[in-house]
Parts: sequence; C-alpha cells; structure tokens
Amino acid sequence: MLRIPKAFKLFGQTIAVEWVHRLTEEQDAVGEARFRKNCIVLQQNNEEISRPQTQIEATFCHELVHWIFFMMDEDDLRKNEKLVDNFGRLLHQALTTMEYETESPTLP
Repeated sequence: MLRIPKAFKLFGQTIAVEWVHRLTEEQDAVGEARFRKNCIVLQQNNEEISRPQTQIEATFCHELVHWIFFMMDEDDLRKNEKLVDNFGRLLHQALTTMEYETESPTLP
C-alpha cells in the first residue's frame, strides 16, 4: 500500500495534495495536477464514486508524473497522457512492490 502524502517538494516548491468531493462531476476526472495552485487534487470516495485504494494510489502517481515533467520544463512529455499514464503505473508498481531487508546492510 502506498501512503498518499498531504504534501511533497519538487525543486524546493511544496506541492499540496488535496481531496475533493466533486471532481468527477465537475471535471470528469479522478485526479488533477493544478500547476498554478501548486497542488494535486484527488477525487475522494463518496456514495456516488467508490474506487479501490490501488486506483487512488495509481491516480496520485499519474498526477505526480505530470508534476515532475512540469518541473523539468518538459511540456511535450507532460501533455503526453499515454506516457504519463504508463510512467505513473510503473512508478506505482515499483513503489508498492519494493522488498526490503529486515536490517540495513553494513556498508563497506
């Protein structure tokens, strides 16, 4: 399981993560990167919309990739939804399937 943060930093800028009730009804979306407001908004589960936690996590990763490309000034990449979606899904899979040693290895 991936914990969705309330905020994170990219190039020193704080990006907030906000939960909204009516994004799907108003924007026909479940997540959105809002560059002028320095935030990611995510559709909150409610009576009309209920998604599994893994879909919410994948949506967050998708919007995070939009932000990373935006901060890199890579507008063509940021606007390529196929690339962003595949990158976000791979990022989500890597982050949620990482295996760790029970103890940190000793460095040489």
